[in-house]
Amino acid sequence: MSVFDRTTRTMAVLGLAVVLLLGAAPVPAIAVIAPPSIAAPSALLTTMDGTPLWSRAPMSRRAVASTIKMLNAIVVRDSVNLTEVVTVARKASDINNGDVHLLPGQKSTVRQLLEMMLVASANDAAEAVAIHIAGTEKRYVALMNAKAKELGLTHTVAADPHGLSERERSTAADLAVLARTVMADPVLRSIVAKKSVLVVRPHRVTRTYKSTNLLFGHYSGIEGVKTGYTSRSMFCFVSAAKRGDVELLGVVLGAKTLSQRFAQMRTLLDWGFAHCHMRLLVSADTTMGVVTVEGESPQSVTVHAARETSAALFDEGGPLETTVTLLASVAGPVVRGQQLGTVQVSRGGVLLVTVPLLADADLVGQTVSQRIAWVPLSLRD
Repeated sequence: MSVFDRTTRTMAVLGLAVVLLLGAAPVPAIAVIAPPSIAAPSALLTTMDGTPLWSRAPMSRRAVASTIKMLNAIVVRDSVNLTEVVTVARKASDINNGDVHLLPGQKSTVRQLLEMMLVASANDAAEAVAIHIAGTEKRYVALMNAKAKELGLTHTVAADPHGLSERERSTAADLAVLARTVMADPVLRSIVAKKSVLVVRPHRVTRTYKSTNLLFGHYSGIEGVKTGYTSRSMFCFVSAAKRGDVELLGVVLGAKTLSQRFAQMRTLLDWGFAHCHMRLLVSADTTMGVVTVEGESPQSVTVHAARETSAALFDEGGPLETTVTLLASVAGPVVRGQQLGTVQVSRGGVLLVTVPLLADADLVGQTVSQRIAWVPLSLRD
C-alpha cells in the first residue's frame, strides 16, 4: 500500500479548509436545456474525449453501411506500411457499387486505397486492401471483428470490409468509439479531413472524387469522419467538428434522406457548441495548500498543481466539486516538485480529473519515516 493511501489526522489542515470554503463561489441555478430537434431513430453527441452530451437509442444495433470502413481503416493501420504497394485483385475490381472503378492488376499504395475508402467511400478500395492484407475477405473480416472486440465494441459485427452486407451491425455508441480511434491516429485524421481524393489509373489517367461528407465547406469547424448508406441502414453519418478548444463528435443513424442526415448533424453539432464550453478545472498558478515539514524547527511548504487542466463541459450538469487531499505532515528533506497530495475535480459524482500537488520549494528536515494523513477538503464551484 502506498503512503498516499493511508488516512489518519484531519485537524492539521482545518484552517486550509476554512479558507477554501470561504473562497467558493455561490452555486448558480441550473437551467433546463431543451434537447436537440433530431428525427433520426438513433443518434448521439459527445465531446471528443467521450463525455456524453445527448443521445437517443445509442445502444440500438443497426445496419451502419460504410461507416464500418472506419474499423477497416484501423485494422489497416495496425497491419501494413502506408507505402506498401497493393495489386488490385479481380474480386475487388468486380464490385460495381460505390466504387472508384479500380482495374484488376492496377497498383496503388496502401495510403492511396485508404484515401479512396475513407474520402470517396470506395468499396472496391476497401476490398482491395483487405485481400492484400489477409488473402481473402473472410480472413480479413475476422481481423476486423477481433479488433472490434479489442476495442470493447460488444455490439459491432463486421460481415465485409465495406459495409454492403445486410449482416453488418453496430451502434451509435460503438461508432463513436471507432471515430475517436480514427481521430486519434494522425494519419487517419488527416485523411478524413480531405475534401477530395485523386485516383490515378493506368496510362496516367486521373479522376478526382469529392468527399461524401457534404458538410465540408458548409459547416464551420468540420473535420470528418464517415458517411454510409444502404437501403437497410438508410442514411448514416459520423462527424467530428472543432470550434476553438471545443471538439465534438456526433452520430446520426437511419436518417430518411441524404439531405436530412446532414441537416440533422448540423442541428446536433450546433446544439452542442451552444451548450458546451471550456472550463478551467485546475489552475497551476494557485497555491492549493500548505504542508508541515517536520524537524527540529518545523517549517511549512506550499503546494501547487502539477499542470493546468481544462475540459469541455456541458452547461447543464451541476456544480463542480473540488477535493484537495494533502499530507498532514512530512519529514524532511522535501524536494521541490515532490508530490505531497492531489486535487480531484468531479461533477455529478463523476470524476473528471486527478492532478498531483507538488512542493513549491526545497526544505531540509530530519530524515525519519514520513508521518502522513490524507485529509479531504471539499468545495463547490
